Amino acid sequence: MSDENKEYDGIKYRAEKNSPLVFRILFFGLLTWGIIFMAYYLFSGWTSYGEYAEIKKAKEARLAVQTPGAGQAVPAHEEIRSTDLIAAGKKEFAARCASCHGADGKGGIGPDLTAKQFKYGRTAPEVTASISDGRPGGMPGFKNELSGDKIQGVVQYVLSL
Repeated sequence: MSDENKEYDGIKYRAEKNSPLVFRILFFGLLTWGIIFMAYYLFSGWTSYGEYAEIKKAKEARLAVQTPGAGQAVPAHEEIRSTDLIAAGKKEFAARCASCHGADGKGGIGPDLTAKQFKYGRTAPEVTASISDGRPGGMPGFKNELSGDKIQGVVQYVLSL
């Protein structure tokens, strides 16, 4: 005897042989999209690490162009240029650094920049690294916000304090 004619609590049983057409279309569409998506990303050679490496390489090349002589002493024939750097550095210091280090560099939230010794060194390359990359404990890095000349200006100004 088949179940088609049975009744359960006043509900007549009706066996469906197929699911509704809308569900079948959605299911097979999703299945097709999933296969195409996986095939594209598996066989295209794309990786998130590869993309990160390309972005990092491009950023390093851009920074190398901006700061060709970062960390090197200013040559004697560019001594006039260094005074211009100090003047530009003073403006950048007032705009970006004075809120933490004080207008005169004697400290506040940040350390005193007029001291004879700095925690991370007082040479031009060490100060450049501190400004560019930042330091743990609150010093932000400015290599993405300032050009190489502006960073060197701030370095020269800090060393002149």
